[in-house]
Amino acid sequence: MSAQIESHQGDRKMTKSKSNQKGLYVAAVALILIFQQFASKVGNLVAGCFDYKAIDEYGIFAHVSVHHIVQLLIALLAISILAKKLKIDFGFGLGNKKTGTKYVLWFTAAVFGFTAITYAVRYFGNQIIQYDYPLNAKNVLGTLGFQLLLSGPSEEVLFRALPIGVLAFLNESNKERRFTKLNISLEVIIAAVLFSIAHIKWTVSPFSISMNILQLIYCFVLGIADGKAYQESGSVIYPMMMHSISNVITVGLGYILTIIV
Repeated sequence: MSAQIESHQGDRKMTKSKSNQKGLYVAAVALILIFQQFASKVGNLVAGCFDYKAIDEYGIFAHVSVHHIVQLLIALLAISILAKKLKIDFGFGLGNKKTGTKYVLWFTAAVFGFTAITYAVRYFGNQIIQYDYPLNAKNVLGTLGFQLLLSGPSEEVLFRALPIGVLAFLNESNKERRFTKLNISLEVIIAAVLFSIAHIKWTVSPFSISMNILQLIYCFVLGIADGKAYQESGSVIYPMMMHSISNVITVGLGYILTIIV
């Protein structure tokens, strides 16, 4: 009888422990979401403190560059604290170079093909992109420079390395983290969802919410690809490259098509 009682008590303790782990995991996801929104909003506030007309009269690259620099610094500060306190490896080394390079090459080819087809469809459908600024050297180099040098590093540190690193750390004892043949972990999916949420525009005063559903789906898919590259290579460098390259291809091909036409 005593053995049965001890067994039941052990089962209850295990159930309670699992429940506590799930609660901690959910709380971590909520805190990461809040932190990402905080970093982005602070980036906007700081970027809004400067006048960029002398170098960027159309407001297309300077403000967003400062915004991304600030949110990157905030994310790096949080990561440095967590890495020191919890001994989490956020993957700032080269990791598995063979795996990482494979992801970068395949991803680049896929994005280039998808973007080329999309723009071809728009071209033959007379839906050429109209820009609110002239495609002169300063504007082209400024926007492409931002996409190449800042978009990937800033967003992948905040929206990939931070959430996946923390959630994988909390979930490291669970051996059933991955799903089906796609081999996608829960933390990669959550990070992709959070990345999509980051592209929802909202304000408090006045309260408003706006979103582009196709953009959110696109961000989620890219988030899954970047997340898998991050986890399987063990380095955030490769998703940084993937992110920046995809943005340069998307923006650059649009410029080329517009100039040619």
